[in-house]
Amino acid sequence: MTEESPPSTKMPSQARSMVTFANILSAATEIILERGVKGLNTNLVAERAAINVGTVYHYFPDKTAILTELFRLQQKQRDDVLFEKLSELATTPDVRGWTRELFELLRQLRLDQPTAVPLRRAFNSIPRLAELDRVETARYARYLAELLERRFSSVDERRADAVAHLLITISVAVLDSPLMESSGSTMFLDEAVRLVGIYFDDLGH
Repeated sequence: MTEESPPSTKMPSQARSMVTFANILSAATEIILERGVKGLNTNLVAERAAINVGTVYHYFPDKTAILTELFRLQQKQRDDVLFEKLSELATTPDVRGWTRELFELLRQLRLDQPTAVPLRRAFNSIPRLAELDRVETARYARYLAELLERRFSSVDERRADAVAHLLITISVAVLDSPLMESSGSTMFLDEAVRLVGIYFDDLGH
């Protein structure tokens, strides 16, 4: 599970406030897609959501709190589908086929979450987001390392941890690459799958 919303974010408890909360996040998403993370501010969010800025501050004390909540929600959506797919690594008879399915799933998640890449690119300049990303990456790496140890008997705990972090780094780099938005995205993804497949073959020997 992902961590709960930070204390600075006031979570809604009534139906009307839930709608307002969702509208704020929807407005923020639209602005990020149009102007990028740097173009986001609470005044613009209030204007786009057709509410006063005081209402925005009622739920979110600043821009970073809005970005943090968007990140948290996206991570929960990823968790709901990724952990199930990752769990198949330990027993699947076709590791390369599983790798293809995993990358396709990750690509679809990126398409379903158009602000994911802009948020990731903002990590270096927003410490709170950078820390959240570090925690989430470590969480996925721990789980993937456990699966690698179960799948490949020759891989010990230390190597499994290194391999897990490497695979996550490769996956993120591939999915965040501008090439994934080009006409050659399918070929680029094919090569990434082939590369990881070769790596898995080596682990099995």
